[in-house]
Amino acid sequence: MNEKKTTKKGSYFLLSPETKDKIQSIADEKNVSQADVITEAIDHYYADRNEKNVALKNMISDLMDEKLATMQEKLQRIQVTGNVVDRDTKILLEFMNHYYLINEFKDLITTEKYKTNGMQQAEELIQKRIHKHRQKKLDYEKRKAQKQQESEA
Repeated sequence: MNEKKTTKKGSYFLLSPETKDKIQSIADEKNVSQADVITEAIDHYYADRNEKNVALKNMISDLMDEKLATMQEKLQRIQVTGNVVDRDTKILLEFMNHYYLINEFKDLITTEKYKTNGMQQAEELIQKRIHKHRQKKLDYEKRKAQKQQESEA
């Protein structure tokens, strides 16, 4: 038990007969006083409580790290895609500005005013590509979910 001499203060507690018997039984087994048994029980309670809190915090931290890693990967992909789109858009703006300047156009005819056959074809092509890409993503997510269910089973 505790080898150090410490100052102890007397206390009076009302305990059930069963609790008193348990304390006396532990004291007899360990050949220590009942006060030492109670002190050890309190110390054990606090140590155990701290260990549970640390374990819970570690578990929550691990779970958060796992979820954040997935999100960071997806955000990085979005950022790379956004950078490519931004670069390509700026290039197109430079070409369009040059084209507009060289041809000395006075007005801009928007697609709201007139949509060429070429523009309609381009929109249809892009819609098909978006649909195809979306379908691939849905198929991938479906396969991933099936693998996860199989691994859990």
